[in-house]
Amino acid sequence: NKSDRVDAGAKAEGIVADTKEALAHGWDSAKSFTFEKRSDFQAQAKALTSKMDAQMSELHANYSEAKASASRKAAMAEIKDSEAAYKEKLGALGTATADTWDSAKQNVISAWDHLQASYYKARAD
Repeated sequence: NKSDRVDAGAKAEGIVADTKEALAHGWDSAKSFTFEKRSDFQAQAKALTSKMDAQMSELHANYSEAKASASRKAAMAEIKDSEAAYKEKLGALGTATADTWDSAKQNVISAWDHLQASYYKARAD
């Protein structure tokens, strides 16, 4: 019935808001991780990546290129590029040294921010 659909919609919106909040603040504690704490940083990155992968799967499942507007197609291409850049930066963490750690960590966080912005842009279209 109609009230069930309204309740389900409200619950879904709440879940999306909670996930958005978690993804937005996921790096807050990780930003200060030192080279010695790199495994903790990488574990946190993996957890955030898993959450984003789930959201990306949903986004791709609801996407139809045949029906998509030009701006939607551009947003989906941007998200694909952003995801590749993020995963490249994440992979580079494995070869970071104590001297390059802060730079490598910041590159991951910046790439994540870009990926997240691309994701929300694609969802908005």
